[in-house]
Amino acid sequence: MASTSDFLLQSPPLRPFDLRFHTRHESPAFSLRSSSPSGSVGQSSRMSSVSINFDDVFDALPSDDQNRLPWDVVRWTKLRKLSSQVYSESGKKQFGAATCVAVASTVAVGTAKGLVLIFDYNQNLLCALGSNVNLSAAGAVTSVAFSHDHTYIASGHEHGHIYAWHIKRPLAARVHILPFDPLRPDNGRRDGHVQDAKILHLGFMGKRHSVLVSADDKGMAFLHVSTQQFVGKQIRTSRLVGRYPSVGTRSEAIDQSQRQKKATSVLAFASMPLGSSPHPLESRGLVALMTPHILVLISTSPSPQTQFKIARPKTVSDTMGLSGSMDWFPAVSARPIGKSSSKGRNKQPVATNGIHPSNPRLAYCWSNVVTILEVSVHSGDKSQSSDTSSIKEGVQSSNESTSVTSTISHNMEFSPVKKYVADEAIVALRWLNSQILVLVTITQRLLILNEVTMHVTDTVDLVPRQIMHHDYFSAQLNELVIRGGQGGDHYATIPDAFFNSFKTFKGRIFLLGSYEFAVGHLSSWAERLDSLIESEKFAEGIRLSTKYYNGEADQVTIGLPEDEAARHAAVYDRLVESVLTALRYVLTNSGSSTPTTSEALKDEDTSEEEQQQQADAQYRQIANIAEASFEALYAADALDVLFDSVYEYFESANLRGVYFETLENYILMERISVLPPTIVKEMINIYASLALNDRLEEIICHLDTRSLDIDQVTVLCRSYELYDALIYVWNQALADYISPMVDFIALIRRYNEAVLQVSSENEEQDVAPASETDEVTSLENKPDKLEMLRKNIAKAYSYLSYIFTGRVYPTGQYIDNVDAEDAKASLYYFLFLGSTITWPREHGSEILVSDVDDEKKNTTAFAYLRMLLKFDAPAFVAVMNEAFEDTFLNHDEDDYYDEEDEKHRIDLPDDIIFGRALTRQYIVNILLEILSGAEFSAKETIYLDMFIARTTAKYPQFIKLSDSMLKEVMFRLCAPPSQEIADDCQLSVEYLLSGYTPDDDVDELVRVFVKVRYYRVLRWLFRITKQYGRLVSVFFEDSEHHDASDEVFDTIESCLNSRSELDAEQRTEVRAAIAANYANLVRTDAVRASEVIERYMPELHGQLYDKLQDRRDLMFKYLKALFAPDLRAVRDGAPLAHRRNRAKWNTLQARETYISLLCEFDKGKVIKFLRYLQKGDVRLSKVLSALEAAGVIDGEIFLLRSEGQYGESIRRLISHLNLLKSNILALYPDVARGRSKSRGRSQWVHVDEKKLAEVERALQHYVVLGTRLCTERAKKPASTNASNASAKLSETEEIWLDLIDAVVALTRDVSSELFPDISVFEKMSHSSSYDSATKTILFLRRLVQDVFSALLAATSAASARGISGMLNGASTSAHANTSFLRILEAFLARTAAASPSVVDLRNVLANIFEAYIYERQLLSLTNRLLSKDLMVHVSSVYEMRQEGWRVSSSSCEVCGKRCWGASAVENETVFEAWDRKITDARQKRQVRFRIPATVVGAADESDTEDEERRGRSGRSGSGSRHQHSQDHHQHGQNSLSTSLSKSAEQQQGGRWHHHVGGGIVDGGGEFAQDSNDARPAKTILIRAGDAASVDSPATALGADGLEFGDIRSPPVFNSLTSSASKTEIDSLVMFKCKHLYHKKCLEKLLELNKKKGGNGETGWMAPRKVGEGYRCIICH
Repeated sequence: MASTSDFLLQSPPLRPFDLRFHTRHESPAFSLRSSSPSGSVGQSSRMSSVSINFDDVFDALPSDDQNRLPWDVVRWTKLRKLSSQVYSESGKKQFGAATCVAVASTVAVGTAKGLVLIFDYNQNLLCALGSNVNLSAAGAVTSVAFSHDHTYIASGHEHGHIYAWHIKRPLAARVHILPFDPLRPDNGRRDGHVQDAKILHLGFMGKRHSVLVSADDKGMAFLHVSTQQFVGKQIRTSRLVGRYPSVGTRSEAIDQSQRQKKATSVLAFASMPLGSSPHPLESRGLVALMTPHILVLISTSPSPQTQFKIARPKTVSDTMGLSGSMDWFPAVSARPIGKSSSKGRNKQPVATNGIHPSNPRLAYCWSNVVTILEVSVHSGDKSQSSDTSSIKEGVQSSNESTSVTSTISHNMEFSPVKKYVADEAIVALRWLNSQILVLVTITQRLLILNEVTMHVTDTVDLVPRQIMHHDYFSAQLNELVIRGGQGGDHYATIPDAFFNSFKTFKGRIFLLGSYEFAVGHLSSWAERLDSLIESEKFAEGIRLSTKYYNGEADQVTIGLPEDEAARHAAVYDRLVESVLTALRYVLTNSGSSTPTTSEALKDEDTSEEEQQQQADAQYRQIANIAEASFEALYAADALDVLFDSVYEYFESANLRGVYFETLENYILMERISVLPPTIVKEMINIYASLALNDRLEEIICHLDTRSLDIDQVTVLCRSYELYDALIYVWNQALADYISPMVDFIALIRRYNEAVLQVSSENEEQDVAPASETDEVTSLENKPDKLEMLRKNIAKAYSYLSYIFTGRVYPTGQYIDNVDAEDAKASLYYFLFLGSTITWPREHGSEILVSDVDDEKKNTTAFAYLRMLLKFDAPAFVAVMNEAFEDTFLNHDEDDYYDEEDEKHRIDLPDDIIFGRALTRQYIVNILLEILSGAEFSAKETIYLDMFIARTTAKYPQFIKLSDSMLKEVMFRLCAPPSQEIADDCQLSVEYLLSGYTPDDDVDELVRVFVKVRYYRVLRWLFRITKQYGRLVSVFFEDSEHHDASDEVFDTIESCLNSRSELDAEQRTEVRAAIAANYANLVRTDAVRASEVIERYMPELHGQLYDKLQDRRDLMFKYLKALFAPDLRAVRDGAPLAHRRNRAKWNTLQARETYISLLCEFDKGKVIKFLRYLQKGDVRLSKVLSALEAAGVIDGEIFLLRSEGQYGESIRRLISHLNLLKSNILALYPDVARGRSKSRGRSQWVHVDEKKLAEVERALQHYVVLGTRLCTERAKKPASTNASNASAKLSETEEIWLDLIDAVVALTRDVSSELFPDISVFEKMSHSSSYDSATKTILFLRRLVQDVFSALLAATSAASARGISGMLNGASTSAHANTSFLRILEAFLARTAAASPSVVDLRNVLANIFEAYIYERQLLSLTNRLLSKDLMVHVSSVYEMRQEGWRVSSSSCEVCGKRCWGASAVENETVFEAWDRKITDARQKRQVRFRIPATVVGAADESDTEDEERRGRSGRSGSGSRHQHSQDHHQHGQNSLSTSLSKSAEQQQGGRWHHHVGGGIVDGGGEFAQDSNDARPAKTILIRAGDAASVDSPATALGADGLEFGDIRSPPVFNSLTSSASKTEIDSLVMFKCKHLYHKKCLEKLLELNKKKGGNGETGWMAPRKVGEGYRCIICH
């Protein structure tokens, strides 16, 4: 017999095959064998002329991979014969290399020599189109397209030529469309592709063979219509989109060149094909075209017209590459699955014969976003669409993120209905059928996209296929990658073109590779199953068929119907067949004579271990198949096959154990509950023979009793003692609830007899009498069976609990209400009838509790109840406690039956009638009567007392007992028989007292409760009697229960707060109780105790140090809670409280104690607390000893520093540095010995890096702390009574010297220990990587450098302070300033004395000099940066101050009239002309520099407002003119300062000036307001004259050699100055001497001077050189 371990099978771990299999099943992808748009045509004019069976041809071809995985998504087949003709060397030489492909009823391959090779599906070369024509000028074929009936084919070439051929007449082309050269004059009015434009896209329009559409790489598309004329064919070409290149003499090209063009090309192009169902849109000849920027749909009939246009969405990623692709799916006939739920979806065209034609759909993709656009015919009113304001000329542009519907005058609607976003750019897109799209990504992955759900079902790697691709767009669109588009779009890359190498037709995928031509199809669900079964992957095949049956796979891509019933019908036979095939193959080869185990599978020819391994592997394989088979047949509801054929296979192979083990899981999960009786019988026999009683019992309890043989099951359950199963059968099959109790009574009788027999044997030491049964004898000899019998009896109490609460035993399911009531009534009748019963009712016998001769026991009242109580009283009381919770007992004895029930009461059995009339009061009375007898001990009756105490409080309306009875119960509960149940008894007393108030003396009750330590009851009692002092004390007496800690503090606060109702005496009692129990209160919760005592009794704080000396942890928590508020306030920024304002508990002892406790429990908080202290708050000696003992060096240093003892601080710090040095050396215990053995050779040493890092961090921390101490001491005044006042060094210099000496000594000692030979360190320090020892030495040397750097900084600052003091007259002593040289001299002397080695001294000096070099380089770099920034600003300020001239006065030096200002009214025309010039200049500059229009508009609006304001005010005469001049002056000032101050100066590098209110100001500088004129000044342009310009006004410079620059006017003013305003603008002349003249006055004076014989060569119009001109008549 096999063991249990052999029978049990654990699930094997997933193998690599399983992982791959499950991964593939996550996204299954298989295809329908549905027709493509071209292949779905019917027997009409749309029918192709080819009648070959497409699928049979390619199915007959050999597979390309013999070792192909059976679950490949796409099955590829190489067209070897075709490939040998195209890719062979002879083929390339004869035809040229393949460049593109098109597929219809034949396969067309374009070549590099311009030929088109036509192959049939048997891979025979039918013809080579173009072989009789000279195609050298046309170039390679770049695109190929078939007509709708597959009789014509068009080819586009790389030089712009287009040919149309008849396949049956291949000798000559039917149509030849030539490109044109735009440079030729005779091509001025012709449309068409330009020379050398690659024809990338071609298509026939509808049924016509003479209408073609084409697009090239230059971004142009054309419609070509060929007509037969009298003189031959005439081709009319119309341009659809695009612009001609900006070359040649064509007027259009010139116009286009003037406009800014953005790079473009036609990424995708497709004409709408004809479908199997006529559609109204087919007559319009729709063409879809995609560029990098827009998608356009154009109707070509009756004339080209744009119907839909949409811009590239902003959501499309630019980083994935610029790509575009599209494909049409035409209108086809299909039966509708259901109503469409898409909003905006239009009504379908009228259908016939129940077949509804679908609308054409366009799938297009920009980069990684795929969109489905549905084109339909609008059924609404045409006039409404024509009046739509958002539609202009039939074109609608919209963002693709929302549903776009474009309604045009031709009743078309375009609706984006679906979208998919890929994780990378898509370079090719094709419809495989009406519900599947295939996509090719930029990384050459093939994505299978379900169009219904828009989810990718699977992915195929196309890299091994080496699909051909061409770089058609990079040259044309490279500008978008480099500079981006006008909208700021920058693209990462321009992918190659794949669209002419990737085609689909009739559910097949055609790939034109670089070395082979392949065709593939998606594997169907049946092919996948067959592949898995044929490859002996039986379990995987069965599981896959289950997924197909349940619809868990993607039905569309694997060819399964979406309708559930149709899918089940299609898969059911294959599923059952795969299960039977797998079992037949596996089990017929694994049969043996040993049943149920893996022992049956061993082979005698191999070793024992190998046999076991092989058997286990095969056994697990069978178990895996069995599990898959069960799951499949259960899903398919084929249980008849499971219990018939499948069971026969396992039975014939003697592996029924595997079958039953798999079946067991389904039974326990309640998936299968009905079994054939033969299988149940065999299952019970096998499980019982393997001693699997528990499992068998569980199985039976989960089966439907209708499938069981009751007699067989009951006999087997009794024989194997399966009492749970037996009860289940009695209850569920026969609705008998009393028979199980009869069996339990019999078991108790057996147990009692056995116990008596064993006890008598122990007393008499004699053999049992011969009259005893063999069963009793066996129990005597085997005590373990006696224990087993006791466990079986204990099930009776669980059974009663289940039934009394309305649940099925042992499953726990709830019973129906009616059946549950009958079951409860039956058991109550059996227990509480009072006498023995006869069972079964008919033909039964009396159920006795003892032998027949023992009449006394058999006639005792409530014999069954007494027997259960005597066996386990606590268990029965627990059962009744649950039963009382049920509503079945919620009635009185007289009101249960109403009048209607009374009529039928006579028909009910006696047990039902009696049980339904039972009440809680009746049950309690009976239990009290039984347990009051002498046969029950106190240990048994105490449970009844607890039950009565609790139920009386719960159900006072149903249970009523006398006070005397309740008092007896309470006092019995106060005398628990054992300490284990004392807490339960106390809880029962609490229940009882909640509804019962004893009339005894309170003190008497307190004595009773104190004696038994019922502290919860005492707390309740003291609370209701208002004895609050005793209430607080009793909390601390209850030391065993810590759950009352929160309650004691809540009680104290409720008693002592200001809102408490306690009187003074009661409060005093509470305070006394707290004081007496102070230590216990702190032990309860130190934190809350400190808070409560501080709030109500702060005088108790002093007891802390005496009463809690043994609990320093509680003392720490207590003091921490007291100091916390003050520390929190200081942390938040509050000032330290004065000593007299502190709390009374904040004493010297409290602070010192808390510091010592911090050192013990929380060292990290010591410094934080020390900062809180003030000088003199603690005794330094006592605190320092505690800090030193705890090793809190930071605390020591902090305290010594606060007391001003810097020298002692440094000495303690140095002592700790020595300790850290020892710690470092302890990490390298054997390093010196190891290096000495290596004799100087470099030997790598590594230690614990984590510990080393901690020591190094500590070293750095304390070295930095030491430098801060020294620096801080240097800032303090020198001590006058210092002992070393006459010494060479000051105190500050001494501590600097000690610190430096300690750090250098540490470095020297560690270096000598780690590197006895310094050359080893020098060698390793110059290597590319360091070991731990080398890193340590380098770190220590950096510390030395840091110390010297800090010393340099401190001494430099001290020297600066000393010099400043000397300058201020302060006296300084010889040691007032810290001297770096003195410290260095002393250090070198000390070093030389301690270590006379020259090497050590050299290392120390090297560290010092490195620190100096570092500081020098840093300071030098800082100075250069500061000097550079400073000089830049100084130069700018100087230049600004030098710009512009300031006039000396505001009047002309000749006539004395004011040249500017408020009284210069005659100059109003000057200001008006100036305003005009400023406005014109600003407008020109706005156009040139793209200044927003608001800059110009601000000045114009201000002018308009001023004019309106002046008009309303009614001013006239000189006053209005004066105001007008001021307004213009202010306007000129604002305009000049905001718009022209900078730009004009930067044009020529010259200098031009503003004359503002008495100030001459440069365009970039400030102006000086004249102090004599407080009103706003007028702005006048005054500029230096250009010697070469006749019209330019001059600012004359003296000829006496005064310095001047090359001053020129801005060209913007020269160009804008008009002849009308020239005089007014140029009316002032200023010399460098700051004298101002009217130009007319100066010329008149010069003219007069000339007439008088003066030098006239200096006249205004006289020719002169640069620097020559007028001279000032005042200063010359």
